[in-house]
Amino acid sequence: MTKQEIEKAIENGESVWVVFNQYSYENDSVKEIDWMKVEGVELRDNYFQYFNGEKLRGHYYKLTFKTKAEAEHYLNHADVERVEKLPFITWEEFLKGIQLKFIACDGVSNMTLYYCDNTIYLVDDEYPEFNTTSWELTEQNFYKAYDECVRLFKGEV
Repeated sequence: MTKQEIEKAIENGESVWVVFNQYSYENDSVKEIDWMKVEGVELRDNYFQYFNGEKLRGHYYKLTFKTKAEAEHYLNHADVERVEKLPFITWEEFLKGIQLKFIACDGVSNMTLYYCDNTIYLVDDEYPEFNTTSWELTEQNFYKAYDECVRLFKGEV
């Protein structure tokens, strides 16, 4: 919510909902702020702080929502992380026919590094006719091809 929306909620006596993040004492929870029970409030452009009846300072709230559903949606779905690692294979494993399969950083390209006959191929499985790179089957070229896989995996230009 913006500062103006919070001001309007205070004027109308409407509650707001706040999300506690990993830096607060009530980690990963949602709390209702009832303006009728708040003695004072300090509004800033990007946060507010309220005072309770004991004249104690409340917490700073940056994530403020109009409804509990909106706050819970943010709490459960914001900042979702996905950690992936590029599989590792050695030259010897590669020669035994183990392929390196991964999704490029673009999230679309399903890449495969393999060899056939005396050639190493790096192929976009979706569009092999447009996106195939090849090298002669040597250990040195395997490392070059692997470097290219790492570059694509990381999204480096």
